[in-house]
Amino acid sequence: MAIYWAFRLAALWVRVFPLRASYALARLGGLCVFFLWRGGRRRCIANMRRVAGGDESAARRLARRSFGYYGLYIVDFLRLTDVSAREVRRRVIFDEWQQLDEARAGSGVLFVTIHFGNWDLGAASMTERGYPVSVIADAFAEPRLHDLVFSSRRRIGLRILPAGHLSLRLVRALRHNEIVGVLADVPQPEGGVEVDFFGGTIAVPDGAARLALRTGASVVAATVPRLGPWSDQFTGDFQLVECERTGDREHDVRSLTQAMFRVFEEMVRARPEQWYIFRPLWPEDAAAEAAS
Repeated sequence: MAIYWAFRLAALWVRVFPLRASYALARLGGLCVFFLWRGGRRRCIANMRRVAGGDESAARRLARRSFGYYGLYIVDFLRLTDVSAREVRRRVIFDEWQQLDEARAGSGVLFVTIHFGNWDLGAASMTERGYPVSVIADAFAEPRLHDLVFSSRRRIGLRILPAGHLSLRLVRALRHNEIVGVLADVPQPEGGVEVDFFGGTIAVPDGAARLALRTGASVVAATVPRLGPWSDQFTGDFQLVECERTGDREHDVRSLTQAMFRVFEEMVRARPEQWYIFRPLWPEDAAAEAAS
């Protein structure tokens, strides 16, 4: 109950306060969390160390900035509870809709993204343009908070599919030429598929690749980066992911997932401070975390 009311009060606060002031407080809050949350700081630095090629000072700097950018994301997320279509159009600067139409060629589009930039606003920009978008989302433990967050996403036109056994619903959505959004940078202690990422091996979900191979849907790796450290505007960065299919299902699942993460590596390298990864992604780092 406390979390629910905190969310309601925070959402009211960001609508009343000037945006610049909200962003300033959010950045300060992110910096405070960076110094106070030892586990999250340690894990984020370990992840950024991979991005920075082992440079410890650069990794700490990127991790600190990531916490600040995540504070801005929280403000934007809270503002989504009362965002208009006109506001979405103003805030997402993107003019490559024709390429998206070409990718959506009858079998739907699987939009695969990571915890980067503002994926919620990117999805809202597609629904505002009339695209049917379904997203997979985890449920919240607090029922009223769950209803509030899910209703705010539905208000911007998203169809919310609770995480779980979704295969038939997802297949149906893609075969109706819809867009389905999934998050890919979720570590998989068991199962999943192994891919190379920033010079190491990680295990990530294989569901997106299996779904694409089953339905023939186009796969797009996408992020929605912020245009500047104080800007409330974003752009779309997406790339069609192609992979030669051999007929060997397990080989094709790994190859397609690997192709996605090659694109994500390029996107993260361009703007690493906008990647919010506060849990161990590489098994070696997870083992070190458990040992400590």
